[in-house]
Amino acid sequence: MKHIRRKITVSVLGTMLFVFAVLLATVNIFIPEYLTSEARKAILLEDERKDPIPLAETMDDTEEHFLTSSVRYLEVEEVLTESEHLSKSEYQLRKYCQEEKPAADAFHTLKTGGSRFVFRITHVEADEYEDAYSYILYVDVGAVMQYSAYLNAAFFAVLAVLSVLVCLFGWKLGGYVEKAHESQKWFFQNVSHELKTPMMAVQGCAEGIHTGVLNPVEASGVILEEAEQMSDLVEELLTLSRLESGQANAEFHSMDVREVLYDCLRSTEQLAEQRKLCITPCFDEKPVLVNCDEVQLRRAFSNIIINALRYANEEIRIECKADRGKAIVRICDDGEGIAPELLPHIFDRFFSTRKGGAGIGLSLAKEIVSLHKGTIRAANDGGAVFEISLPLK
Repeated sequence: MKHIRRKITVSVLGTMLFVFAVLLATVNIFIPEYLTSEARKAILLEDERKDPIPLAETMDDTEEHFLTSSVRYLEVEEVLTESEHLSKSEYQLRKYCQEEKPAADAFHTLKTGGSRFVFRITHVEADEYEDAYSYILYVDVGAVMQYSAYLNAAFFAVLAVLSVLVCLFGWKLGGYVEKAHESQKWFFQNVSHELKTPMMAVQGCAEGIHTGVLNPVEASGVILEEAEQMSDLVEELLTLSRLESGQANAEFHSMDVREVLYDCLRSTEQLAEQRKLCITPCFDEKPVLVNCDEVQLRRAFSNIIINALRYANEEIRIECKADRGKAIVRICDDGEGIAPELLPHIFDRFFSTRKGGAGIGLSLAKEIVSLHKGTIRAANDGGAVFEISLPLK
């Protein structure tokens, strides 16, 4: 997935340009065509009247068109100087008809100045009362066309602004996608390493048993331990997936947070002894009750404690107290702490500060705490400090 930012930016910008092209086509092609068509209908409706002068007196409301009031009448042969009431554009329309003699009973268009005329010439034969003459019925749709020009200018101004915004948005969105892709790539590399190490141990022990080199009892113990490690990793992945998809079957009930923490201490006691670390609990004497899913909350606390065991030098201190309607749990180690540039990403999915870490544990802990409507944050205070806040029952 190369050049993700560029591809997303071009894609989003291209989509926006297509939408604007459709809008411009509507304004510059379809609307003028529609107005021209409607002007022709209005002219035909007026021309069907036996006496076109005056137009308003012979109007039939049942046949009125929305452009009927815009239809104008003009005699072709009338002397130009005798019609001082005509506008410059109307003079040009009459002059055009006198000089070019466009076909009668057909529709024509003429653009002159700020006007755009849709017109039709009709010849009236001579009779006993009057001589033959020709007249023009026309509609000036130039004003509406002028609005189209204004809309074009507005569209291009908006397009310029939106193009900049869309490019910035596409670039930023591409950055998120690239980051997610890199995190996922890093995750698969780390998970492969996490699974490959126990698999190699299992394979080695199995071969040792098969060849008779290793004691079957000791080798089977190693196999069980490594299999349990792989099972825990897979279970964390499944739990994280269920939490993110909203399919976690959480069972909430009242529970003392101190008891959950004591369970975590018992489960991590052996690991602490192996690393010669001391875990010091500092809990309130009174119960700290919350509504929680005990299994999920224990998993979250255990992940943070195990993370502390990896980086502590000598001691881990765990505090638990009730404060202002919240259950506050602080897990502190005396290690080197978390690099300031890594603090904003410490709970990101697949993020790991150590080689071979799958980057799941802390991300899973954050999801579980969020499920309990709580918050979690990391800081440095003589080592890494993780503070979890949960609403009291």
